Amino acid sequence: MTVRTAVPAVAIIDEQPITAVGIAVKLVEHGLTVAGVEPTVDNAVANLSATCDAVVCDLRLPGRCGPDAVAYLVQHGHHVLATSGVAGAEEILDVIASGARGFVAKSAPVPVFMQAIREVADGSCFVSAELASLLLADAQLRPLGGDDIGPAELAVLRRFEKGDTAGQVAAALGLQPGALAARLAAIWARARTRRAALRPSPRERQLMDLVAQGCGHKEAAARMSITTLTVAGYLKSIKGKYLAVHPGVPESISPLAVARRWADEWPLQMRLKVLFA
Repeated sequence: MTVRTAVPAVAIIDEQPITAVGIAVKLVEHGLTVAGVEPTVDNAVANLSATCDAVVCDLRLPGRCGPDAVAYLVQHGHHVLATSGVAGAEEILDVIASGARGFVAKSAPVPVFMQAIREVADGSCFVSAELASLLLADAQLRPLGGDDIGPAELAVLRRFEKGDTAGQVAAALGLQPGALAARLAAIWARARTRRAALRPSPRERQLMDLVAQGCGHKEAAARMSITTLTVAGYLKSIKGKYLAVHPGVPESISPLAVARRWADEWPLQMRLKVLFA
């Protein structure tokens, strides 16, 4: 973990001015510098300096949002701390897989929020007890076989799950900061691989939205300029991925029902982006 001497410069992306201003005030009160406040990711990329140390990004935004927003910021060299008041487990895991260095709920206590921002600004990852629990469950439910995280990484996540800070985890496991950072990097890499394998492709997402609009196999095939056999293949793939990320859903559920369900779970902005891309 890097020891910072300069005051971190943090940007905020949130379309709600009251929320953004509230976060900005807390940042300044706790000794951080606010590098900018923007309502969209595109505005942030256009206006923020590349030297900004961290970006606090809400997940429900106009235009780019959720995992797409995080990935875009990361591509432009930013360290991202994702935040939301409504994101579910799957969306949180997806934004981590897209490159976010941590997630903190908007309802988190101010000291936790500040700790998360400082760790991300330092180039590290922030692992809350909630996020550690989600990462552990994801690895256990959908293991990657021999390439998944090992006992050393599991030990790190279990300490974080108990509510330990990064310093406490390192001390408890006898790790130097660099060794802890390496284990977190391995956890993040495996999460990215796991989620990428189970995320619907753009064409699968398009089909999901068409099904949600009431299209059957033939109409969806016509609108996508593919065969009905290809539609059936996409639906089979969609069902397999959905069942993998939704434990407890019965195997007997129909592929069309799965497509409708999953389409409804995607934030509206992301669904419109797929349809009109």
